Amino acid sequence: MPARMVLLTFLLATTAIAAPPRRAGRALVTFYWLIDESAPRYRGKAGAELNDVRGRVIARTSVRFRNDLIREGSGHLRDGRTVAYDRRLHGTNRFRIVQSEYGVGQLGCALVPYRTVAVDPHFVKLGTTISIPQLKGAHLPDGTIHDGIFVASDRGHFHGSHVDLFVGLGPKGARPFIRKGYGSWSHVTVYVVGDATPDDCKRADR
Repeated sequence: MPARMVLLTFLLATTAIAAPPRRAGRALVTFYWLIDESAPRYRGKAGAELNDVRGRVIARTSVRFRNDLIREGSGHLRDGRTVAYDRRLHGTNRFRIVQSEYGVGQLGCALVPYRTVAVDPHFVKLGTTISIPQLKGAHLPDGTIHDGIFVASDRGHFHGSHVDLFVGLGPKGARPFIRKGYGSWSHVTVYVVGDATPDDCKRADR
């Protein structure tokens, strides 16, 4: 799904929010991003294979890129394709090529920079729209001001009161929030403000 359509879907969904905010609680903040195989960090021997669920080779890459891909979830290959971590199957990690520019989250929703957040579903239900007041007012790279609203459309590799914010391509994407004084492992207050998962979210990248 094109980024413009993803953003439009998000905006249409969030306009329906009517229920008063409900405090979910205090949470740790971290950031995750799309990794880029062409970055200097990933130079070196292509000693690792990325296999899909059928065992077919998607690409051959560096061990470091494969390991970071498992941790971050999505990445750009040198040939321009976007690859996402899929699952662990028969004792090995499996991946898949996706059409969404930034990859997809656990709900199958396209990841949207500065909107998607990964959570533990026991803390915040997947598909929920949340508000983080401390992050409202952050100046984003495109010149807009963040309104503090996010959608919990990805599942984090952690447990408990923790929110992992998707910041686009590379770690520099976290700067708008760091400038607000909320770097990794800061604490914020999370409020649940609605359910904004679009009906076609799971089909957006199939």
